[in-house]
Amino acid sequence: MQPTRVPEATLNDLLDRILDKGIVLRTDLIISVAGIPLLGLNLNLALAGIETMLEYGIMKDWDEAQRALFTQEAKSGPVLMKDEEIILSMFGTHWDSKGIYRHWRPGRLYLTTMRLILFRKMPFEILFETPWERIKGMALHKHRTFSGQERKELHVLLQGDEVVKLHCTDTAALKGAMEQSLNTMGLTLEENPDFPMSYETSADFLEQGEEITHSGKMWHLIPLSGPGGKISDAWKAGRLYLTDKRLCWRYDFDGTLSFQIPCDQVMHVTVEKRDTGVMLKQGPVLLVLCGNDKDKSAACFTGDETALREWKKAIHERLKDMQDERGTETCPQCGRRDAIEILLSEGCPGCGWMSARRKGGYSDGTY
Repeated sequence: MQPTRVPEATLNDLLDRILDKGIVLRTDLIISVAGIPLLGLNLNLALAGIETMLEYGIMKDWDEAQRALFTQEAKSGPVLMKDEEIILSMFGTHWDSKGIYRHWRPGRLYLTTMRLILFRKMPFEILFETPWERIKGMALHKHRTFSGQERKELHVLLQGDEVVKLHCTDTAALKGAMEQSLNTMGLTLEENPDFPMSYETSADFLEQGEEITHSGKMWHLIPLSGPGGKISDAWKAGRLYLTDKRLCWRYDFDGTLSFQIPCDQVMHVTVEKRDTGVMLKQGPVLLVLCGNDKDKSAACFTGDETALREWKKAIHERLKDMQDERGTETCPQCGRRDAIEILLSEGCPGCGWMSARRKGGYSDGTY
């Protein structure tokens, strides 16, 4: 690199020079206090593109080390144990739900004579592994993606009721290959594996003794703060849970409970067609009216229409069980819950509804 002087050079000329041939800065800096020199700095700095650096023999050791590392990772797979052999390998993904950010992690699935492995090359890491002996059962589950397409996932039940979710181009073929490997090793699977009800989540939101009776993927309309403090509604993906105590919805992104209501505060449930916005367009909506006579609110959920009607039925059944246990019933006009005896004999204290028996003036049950 030969020093040159070009007074009329512009910033573009300087950048072209750096990337093409590079620049060298040589300077001596002396720091003085009250005329007394205290610190000295001798600086020789070369600044250029990587190709230029390598052409002049600078950073050559770094370049060789990086090339050797990438070559090794490109050729290598997971480190195998003694006498372990690879039976089958294919591209696949694994659902990681242990952190605050839940997502599918891509890699390469390896079926070996000892274990199932999901491995990725960059960075070099085993994302998931389990010995064959830990697998209790498997099942294919249909899942609807964000774009509305349906795909199959392989849910693997391990010892300790741990559930692993896998997906690949041909998930059914993966399941068949795993079953064949297990049979070859003399291992048997449960015919109808009993997957835990709460395996989709860590279930850390459940109270002591609380049990999930119904759960499923569901979109929920939640309010969001926009520019200037303006509140707007947006559909977010999550999971809806019905327990023996409450109805709640959990956000997929951060795992927080964005909606929860005790079952005894659910006043009415219905399914109807509504405009759900630009993304989801016109579709079925599950409306849950909750609260009390003084403070009422409605929660909106959407998804597959068949699933929504199943949810409506499940919630109604839960409310009926609670009413039977407590001897209460809801007013057919306003939805207020009160003792059956009061509703029949005195009418609804909220809206004034009167039963046909009460309107006729009979108290002995005859008409």
